[in-house]
Amino acid sequence: MNGKNQFLLICIISLLINVLFLSCKKSQLKNEQLPNPQIKAGIARIHGKLNDPGSQLSTLILRFQNPVTASEGIIEKPVEKDGSFYFEAPIECSTVFSSIYSPGFGGVLIELTSDEDIKVELNLDNSGKLKVNSVTGKSFLTKQDVENYGVVSERYDTYNKINVELICKMTPEEYANYEMDMMQERTDYAMKDVKFSAAGRNFTLNELKLLHLKGALLPYKERVEKWCDLSLQEPDIKYYTFLKTFDLNNPQYLYSASGFYYTVMQILLSVKALNIPPVSETPVEDWLNKVKATLSGLVGFDNGQFYDLLVANSYAMQFNDDVIPLSDKQKDNIKEYFGDGEIAKILLSRNEEIIKSAEKKKAVIVNETPDVSKEQLMNAIISKYKNNAVLVDFWATWCSPCMDAMARIDEIKSRLKDKNIVFVYITNGSSPKETWNKKINNIPGEHYYVSADEWEYLMKSFGFEGIPSYIIFNQKGKMCNKFTGFPGIEKMRTMIEELLQ
Repeated sequence: MNGKNQFLLICIISLLINVLFLSCKKSQLKNEQLPNPQIKAGIARIHGKLNDPGSQLSTLILRFQNPVTASEGIIEKPVEKDGSFYFEAPIECSTVFSSIYSPGFGGVLIELTSDEDIKVELNLDNSGKLKVNSVTGKSFLTKQDVENYGVVSERYDTYNKINVELICKMTPEEYANYEMDMMQERTDYAMKDVKFSAAGRNFTLNELKLLHLKGALLPYKERVEKWCDLSLQEPDIKYYTFLKTFDLNNPQYLYSASGFYYTVMQILLSVKALNIPPVSETPVEDWLNKVKATLSGLVGFDNGQFYDLLVANSYAMQFNDDVIPLSDKQKDNIKEYFGDGEIAKILLSRNEEIIKSAEKKKAVIVNETPDVSKEQLMNAIISKYKNNAVLVDFWATWCSPCMDAMARIDEIKSRLKDKNIVFVYITNGSSPKETWNKKINNIPGEHYYVSADEWEYLMKSFGFEGIPSYIIFNQKGKMCNKFTGFPGIEKMRTMIEELLQ
């Protein structure tokens, strides 16, 4: 073979190798992420079995996220004597990641698929924590992915090498750069030596990115003021240039098991520097044109699913914060923009729920704190509700377990609505008054906002060290139970019903 032909052969072989390499690389990249989920309302069904029915684990809770209505679904179900349990979850995406957990026993990550059944087998490990034994049905993540997702999340949360002294001297832009570096550092630490499938790794990395965005980068003012005892101005619009790094149009974010994706949108809708008005009765296209004029340069794109979800989340703020149903004009605007698509169906369905919730709002009663000494405060409150059993709930707007428990107590309220039981809610200044006023719209009952001194006395006098904490009084005003931590629907209902017989 002459030199010319030999050179030609080498070029052909090299070209074939490159084509093969690129083909393999494309194939590998295809498998590095889960199939893109679709926004689709449906019912996911879980048929489960706990292989330790003799344990004290009597109830399980399913938590799942709804990215269109910016809400969390919480369903509590009993574990039957044979260890079986069953959930039906109304979800808003073709596939979502959720958790099944029980207080004291931990939780596990579970995939929910619209209009499909899955079978889940759980067991308790040697330390008494829930573990997935097997899953039958559509499943994108491996068992190892599920277990290691929990490992990585815990590592990420416990990694704490923040240089507060340095942060207190930073400009907002310097802080943003610092936190971007910190995100990579924490991620490397959390993921080190942990094995995932390619899809599982991609899912976990997306969760960590959204967690850092919503927890560290977006709340700049709150975090730095808390650490540094400073009074700061909200950062201007230039601060938010880091948003482009996060590719917020990525459909993979719809999988977010903790609701971080819609939480980011809710924060963006509230950022003062962005000055995004509520969608209100503005035609959606007009509203989006104004929003894009502000956001497109920051996020790096001017169309796509992100903007559709931002519209939905603006309506969701009206639902969730104010408990106000859609006006006829708003319903027309939604139909005009989304047509008969899934987002329109989901928003209009949620509107029917809000109409019912608006009725509940009428049962929210805000009380002035009785003008008595702190030593007489609880007696003064309870004496207002003579001949009724009273459940007193100590809570705060920032307390996730408190809010979870309230959602579950709704079922008890429904079952006991014609009984002589009053639900009293007490919080203090650690819950910002404006936030408190919004939150209680969804919490029917008697509400009190006490001073720090009154709160401290009440907590100390009843021996409470955390929240949620509860006191149950009988119809004669005698205290019968007090405890910290929600004990579960059945146990709480039983304690109350015993007083009503």
